[in-house]
Amino acid sequence: MKRVLKIFSVILLFLLFSTILFAQEIPSINLTILHINDFHGRLLPYIVRSISEKIPVSGVAYLAQLINEERAKNPEGTILLSAGDMFQGTPQSNIFRGKPVVEIMNFLGFDAMAVGNHEFDWGQETLQTLVSISRFPYLSANILDKEGRYLPYLKPYLIIERKGLKIAIIGLTTPETAYITKPDYVQNLIFKNPEEVLPKIINEVKSKGANLVILLSHLGFDEDKKLAEKISGIDVIIGGHSHTVVTNPVLVRGVIITQAGYNGIYLGVLELKIQPDTNIILGYTKENELKTVFAGPENKFDERVAQIVDKYNNQLKEEFAKVVGETLVNLVRNYNEESNVGNVICDAMREATSADIAFQNSGGIRTDINKGPITMELVYTLLPFDNVLVVMELTGEQILKLLEQSAKLEKGILQQSGLKIKYDMTKPVGQRVVEVFVGDKPLEPDKVYKVVTNDFLAAGGDNFVTFKEGKNLVYGDMLRDVFVEYLKKHSPISPKVEGRSIIIK
Repeated sequence: MKRVLKIFSVILLFLLFSTILFAQEIPSINLTILHINDFHGRLLPYIVRSISEKIPVSGVAYLAQLINEERAKNPEGTILLSAGDMFQGTPQSNIFRGKPVVEIMNFLGFDAMAVGNHEFDWGQETLQTLVSISRFPYLSANILDKEGRYLPYLKPYLIIERKGLKIAIIGLTTPETAYITKPDYVQNLIFKNPEEVLPKIINEVKSKGANLVILLSHLGFDEDKKLAEKISGIDVIIGGHSHTVVTNPVLVRGVIITQAGYNGIYLGVLELKIQPDTNIILGYTKENELKTVFAGPENKFDERVAQIVDKYNNQLKEEFAKVVGETLVNLVRNYNEESNVGNVICDAMREATSADIAFQNSGGIRTDINKGPITMELVYTLLPFDNVLVVMELTGEQILKLLEQSAKLEKGILQQSGLKIKYDMTKPVGQRVVEVFVGDKPLEPDKVYKVVTNDFLAAGGDNFVTFKEGKNLVYGDMLRDVFVEYLKKHSPISPKVEGRSIIIK
């Protein structure tokens, strides 16, 4: 019996060592996918209080240094990708219509970029100009013209080779672009459902020998997970649009999904081990896939990229350093509720036009501002879109319809001035607005009110199409200029959340 046990033990040891040796002998190819998304022109570092009260984060020179360091670890096997929304958002990028960002992306050698909804913020002509000066392709497989053809300046996908592997990168753009962008800028475009176009594209790239399929997606994290559930043949989804910080990639039906937040605060570093004969992913980065881009005194930065930033920033320094006001409190956004910054912006709109009511979309308010001096640079960062005021006449019934849509919270609540609203979110959609006062009087359905909004909403942006029913439209000054004049007149300001929009949950 002892002899049998001894033989059995020897066999077990042999099998164990054989398994270990076999595992060590499995060949693999190491790939590194470096990725960012929703950069929004954030060339300079800034303070994000939730990360550090003292150490700035982001700043493209510091991001570039991190890219350089990660690429150096696997120079022949690294891919550098952007999942869209790269240009619109800060004065340094907006004034020059995204050209500083393109110059830096060219220098860093990006391999591809998905087209985000904000790539259309300056119109298709500007987007085509950016494409023409870029040394990397812009990808979207679900944007077509009215005849169902791909746009000549965009590609549905790209196939590149790394370490003998053919890698397909397919771009996708959120179909929401059709109504969250100024309608005039996308009126001749069709944004197809990704589920309709993907199977054919995946079959096409695989017929061309693709060993790995990456979706470069500007759909949002939840949509990426749904897509992974429904569509076969995807290996990795590099995401954007929802600004989600995916520290640990998620796995959905074998598809690796990740996203790197927003504003260049993080660099995504996804490392893959791939078996060359089977194209099976043997391993991937499961934890801490995002590297925070710190911009403190001890952190290194890419000097050449810093020079590019300085070249553009120095042209703006004097004008954008001007102090135009002061706030005694932090101005803080709230996408789905009343916010003090939304209140003060709408107050400025109403004062400038003597309107009864002012409406501003929450998504058009792009940053918080800490208490203290307010510079022109901060104003541009807060309100980066070149919106102008539009005054119109709407009936009380039409206003109620807008408020009911606002109560769905699909695109954030409408920030407002001039109203006191009570929403009951426990009631069915379409019946959630239970009380509305204009000043101190109840909203009258048949009465005509003077309403001011921005030209984005006036054109039906964010799907608030009732604004398009407004009568006697008058276009006015730029929203940014109106806000600056309000600051100059009323500073120091200290707006509050004061119960303009009460939400019962």
